[in-house]
Amino acid sequence: MFTDVAGYRLPASEYIHRRKMLLSKLSANTAVILFAGRAPVASLDESYPFLPNRTFFYFSGIEQEESVLLIMKHDASSESDVEVRLYLLPREPEKEKWTGHRLSVDEAEEISAISDVRVLDEWKSDLEEILSNNMNIAWDETDPSPMRHQLEKELARTDRFDSATDISGFVTLLRMVKSSAEVAAIRKAIAVTEESLSILEENLHPGMRECEALAILECEMVKRGSLFQSFSTIAAGGKNTLCLHYPTPLCTISDGEMLQIDTGARAGGYCSDISRVYAVNGKRTGRQQALFELISECKKTALEAIAPGATIASVNEATRKTAASGLKDLGVISPSEPDALTSCKQYYWHNTLHHLGLDVHDVSDREMVFVPGMVFAVEPGIYIPEWGFGFRVEDDVILTETGSEYLSTPQL
Repeated sequence: MFTDVAGYRLPASEYIHRRKMLLSKLSANTAVILFAGRAPVASLDESYPFLPNRTFFYFSGIEQEESVLLIMKHDASSESDVEVRLYLLPREPEKEKWTGHRLSVDEAEEISAISDVRVLDEWKSDLEEILSNNMNIAWDETDPSPMRHQLEKELARTDRFDSATDISGFVTLLRMVKSSAEVAAIRKAIAVTEESLSILEENLHPGMRECEALAILECEMVKRGSLFQSFSTIAAGGKNTLCLHYPTPLCTISDGEMLQIDTGARAGGYCSDISRVYAVNGKRTGRQQALFELISECKKTALEAIAPGATIASVNEATRKTAASGLKDLGVISPSEPDALTSCKQYYWHNTLHHLGLDVHDVSDREMVFVPGMVFAVEPGIYIPEWGFGFRVEDDVILTETGSEYLSTPQL
């Protein structure tokens, strides 16, 4: 299989629908202002890869630096009395020779379904008009971009700052429940990840370095059009599996050791998140197999617990009970231990699941009960320093009306 996600994006109708949802929550005479941001500086003349502010992207689909999205609602009684504008850096052939293609008006309209596309030079005067008309301001207070901070400074010099509305909470609720188009994008990202993992598994061998495994995996994802992954891939062998976010994959993986992989491709802006653990010689030892079976049992418990009305806390509790019982059976926790659930925390270090979407750890209200359409990465993990290794096995699932279903293919 070869899943190609280069150029893959959601239909423009998705952004129209989202903007309508946002407008339905706004009072009259309100202007929502969202910024794409710019790539952070990595060194004197180099920047990190650019990803737009997720709220800006959620309502526009645009992935170009310094862009601005303006959504204005004038009359609460009329759905037609609204304006949506997109501001972009102008086309500049000389600059594009160095930094790449900038969107044309037609390209931006095709992606976003916004017909009023203006050059960024018009933004300052348009903002002055908005402020002079005493429109209410709404924005995403979690946005760290320089342009939002500049707007904040301008509002602070007026009496408008205290009345500005933060939409991030409402956007979080929207993002927690995925549409069919979002689920399709996540499935694409999963397909790229799984195909790449399959090729990595075929090339594993004792004596390879962790960075070699990482390079094989990311090469395959990039070949399929996922230029930037959901997060920095983790490739940890042997005792390094005891470091959850192991940052320096330079060690050699010896015969008999396990390799922990935690990775995820992107498609259309959406993330996948899959963890696999491999015996580099192709055969798990007794302890490795026993731990793999226990983690698989924990994952089974988690999937049964993920249901409408459940919470992150309830899934964690159910899964840790399974882990505690299994660790007793393995002799890691003493059979006479009266509080195995507490003792289990020495070996079960992180939560069982998290929301998945535009971010790998997607925005969420952790207290909110689960509803159909939520997508989770489920990652029970057990780490046993006394054994010199530990690992997690992670899959992506969706909650339906009747329960949870795998989006990825579980490891056997």
